[in-house]
Amino acid sequence: MNIKIKTGGLLGKYLPAGGNRNRAELEVPEGATPRDVIKLLNMPPTGTYLVIVNGDAVPPSEQASLSLSENDTLAIMPPLKGG
Repeated sequence: MNIKIKTGGLLGKYLPAGGNRNRAELEVPEGATPRDVIKLLNMPPTGTYLVIVNGDAVPPSEQASLSLSENDTLAIMPPLKGG
């Protein structure tokens, strides 16, 4: 199935060739989860990412169980730092 993916900051380097301005379309298996996509893109698995699906934040506890659907938009952002 096809999804749209957006990344923030330096995570754009993990997008497949043809991505433009930290955005790309990606073919993923049916039932893929945000965590599956993170693995598929070879992003560091120990990273704590802000994950958003179709505009809704996905808690870390659900990132390995929420199934994506055709044409979903998945945003993966690096952790925020500051104080």
